Amino acid sequence: MKKSQDLSLYLSVQLPTLLIAHPTFKFIGLKLNQEVDKNVLHSIYLEKEDVSEEFPFRALITIAEWNGNGEEEEFFLDALTAERLIEKLQSFDEISSFVFFKIPSSITMDTIQMYPLQMFCKLFPELGAFDKYASAEQLKMLEQQSLQLLNTLADRLNKR
Repeated sequence: MKKSQDLSLYLSVQLPTLLIAHPTFKFIGLKLNQEVDKNVLHSIYLEKEDVSEEFPFRALITIAEWNGNGEEEEFFLDALTAERLIEKLQSFDEISSFVFFKIPSSITMDTIQMYPLQMFCKLFPELGAFDKYASAEQLKMLEQQSLQLLNTLADRLNKR
C-alpha cells in the first residue's frame, strides 16, 4: 500500500468511469462522523467482480464506532452497472463526503470489516503495524494519528 501522501484521491462522481475503464481497480471510501461522545467510521469497498455477470459491480459498506464499542453494521449492494451502484450508494449515504482512493488487488473486502484502527494500519503503512496488546495511551495516540490522516486526505480532496 502507498503512503497516504502518495495516494490518488477520487470524488464519488469519478468512480463509475474508473470502474468501467479499469475493471480490475478496487476502491475504498472513508468518512468520519464526529459526534459528541464518539467517532463513527463509515467505509465503502467497491469493485467489479468477474464472477457475476448478472450484478458485476458490488460494494460493501460498514459503519463502526471508532473505539470498537457498539455493534458494527454491514450492508452489501450490487448492481448491473457502475452508475447504478453509485446511485444505490448515494441513496444509502452521502457518498460525496467520502474520500475515495484506489487500493491494490491484495486488499480484499475483509479489510473494511476490521476494527477502524486495524484497518487504518493495514491501509496506511506510515501508521505502523497494529498491536492489539498496546496500552490504552498508545491506542489513543494511534487513533488521533488516524483521524488526522483522514482529515488531511479530506482536505486534500476538497482543495481539488
